[in-house]
Amino acid sequence: MKRRYIFTAVIVLAFMSVFPSHTFAQITITSTDFLNLIGSREVVLGERNFSTTVEVGSPGANQIWDFRNMVIGDTIVTVFEFLSPEQTVSASTFPEANFVETFSTPEEPGFEGFQFYNFTNNDFISLGDSTRFSSMGLDTSLVFFQNDTLAPLPIAFGNTWMTFERDTTGFFPLTANISIDTSTTTVDGWGTVRLPLGDFECLRLKQEGKLINQSIINGSIFSTNTETFIAYDWIGRNSFQLAHVQSQDGETNPNFTDARGFGVLDTTTASAPTSVEGITLIPSAFELSQNYPNPFNPETVIRYELLKNTRVELAIYNLMGQRIRGLVSESQSTGSYQTMWNGTDDTGLPVSSGVYLYELRTGDIRQSKKMVLLQ
Repeated sequence: MKRRYIFTAVIVLAFMSVFPSHTFAQITITSTDFLNLIGSREVVLGERNFSTTVEVGSPGANQIWDFRNMVIGDTIVTVFEFLSPEQTVSASTFPEANFVETFSTPEEPGFEGFQFYNFTNNDFISLGDSTRFSSMGLDTSLVFFQNDTLAPLPIAFGNTWMTFERDTTGFFPLTANISIDTSTTTVDGWGTVRLPLGDFECLRLKQEGKLINQSIINGSIFSTNTETFIAYDWIGRNSFQLAHVQSQDGETNPNFTDARGFGVLDTTTASAPTSVEGITLIPSAFELSQNYPNPFNPETVIRYELLKNTRVELAIYNLMGQRIRGLVSESQSTGSYQTMWNGTDDTGLPVSSGVYLYELRTGDIRQSKKMVLLQ
């Protein structure tokens, strides 16, 4: 089993980055803050090397954790998006989900991961995940079911909780692998985390984890391997994670300096214009995003950003330039938008598998991208 961390994605409101000298106050993070991420997207930079020198800083109130000068030598780029379940093809598989985190990396263009969550007023629950591999016309999906409470809500300074997970894979009792994952998490600090992107108000979560892997043969334990680690996550309101640091296995010093894992938020796109303290957020650039998922069957989501109020035309074309389906034809205001195409033409009939273009036209800008439909 892969080690699974409590928080695996990051997103923040873009307006925070324009106040690098602001002093923040203690915050509390609720289920509403997480659900407000739906429609957002962010890019995380992680360190590929398994040994990086870090300064994790101190616990306590009104702290400053500065990662502006951290150098990520061998970079892993991960793109996260946050969706409502009905925007995914696995919505019916996890009927209790109200939030989906997706992740992909440019290094593996045929891979997509989906994590399904349920946020209530009191709990942050992981329902399971699915992964999809698409390559050379083949499309394979795997589903893993869970029902684990990852954290109590709301999250505030001083909170402590424990999580426990036990997974069995193989053919028990003949041969199998049992993974027992336990962790204790404490919100041990609040203050400001400083990133190259800007300064952000945050809580710091300290996680002390223990992972036991047991190999079973004919009902008896053949071998046991135990790993322990310490990890810190910096999270903000309307965010999963701003930064993440994990120790080497076996570390017991909370002020460790040798990290096995390190990652920070690099860029973020807010879900929609928002008014906060009199400031209206607008997209930083006009952008037509790559559809998601791609390749797809039977539906895909198309997102775009508008810098100003304008007339919008969004349509699907085949490679001969023939119009297949109109998706948007109206005037829209500044902000972030998304729409879905279900692989049908303007008459409602399904189109054949192949490569299609989707094109966005505004008053003075025209952009298009390719996508692949697999029937």
